[in-house]
Amino acid sequence: MNQTPVTVTTASSVTVPTGTRRHDGAAAFLREAVRSMPATGAVAPSGSPLARRLAAPLPAPGGRSPLRVLEVGAGTGTVTRALAERIGPGDRLDAVEINPRFVRMLTGALQTDPALAAASERIRIVPESICHTPLPESSYDVIVSCLPFTNFAPDTVRSLMERYMAALVPGGHLTFFGYLGTLALRTLFADRTEAARHRAVAVVLAEFSARYGSGDGGSVVWHNLPPARVSHLRAPGGA
Repeated sequence: MNQTPVTVTTASSVTVPTGTRRHDGAAAFLREAVRSMPATGAVAPSGSPLARRLAAPLPAPGGRSPLRVLEVGAGTGTVTRALAERIGPGDRLDAVEINPRFVRMLTGALQTDPALAAASERIRIVPESICHTPLPESSYDVIVSCLPFTNFAPDTVRSLMERYMAALVPGGHLTFFGYLGTLALRTLFADRTEAARHRAVAVVLAEFSARYGSGDGGSVVWHNLPPARVSHLRAPGGA
């Protein structure tokens, strides 16, 4: 297992038009979805509205202490970019991504994407599975998980959620999302085992949301492909 993170600390003066970056990212994401849908979990990267909703718990710089932020499942960097726009000079963002092709894209984007390049010295790309990434207790103020939980085994989801909550400081924030309609699609087109696994994962996520959420059921981002429900949890304690 590679425990050495890839860190890019210098920004190139060469930039790529935003439209080109988005097109390249979407095309790369679709290729990876075709190669491995269980690991990718969608046919398109998160849209900007969803990325901003996921990054919302991260306060804007100014008048606050430095924050430690963890993103899990960075993909092509849409959510990473939204987080980079909100981190301040003293903050740190660790972006975990297991797919080597996405890691190469992210590493290049730290040099060519204006938002990422401006914060590149505060961003660390961790090229491994979150299952193998050490998460010390109380090590992060904000965790944003972009993993396709409904593609995982229920026990794996429970283990990850327990590790996330333990890794948060008291009062720390966790946001994650799930696409709408996936259970109905699996019930119609998948076998009973797959549908039962999906329901079991939903039960695990509902349990954690009931324990650590606000009770509002999350919020829906309709302007996304497909629409997604964002859940916001907080670790016990803190102000």
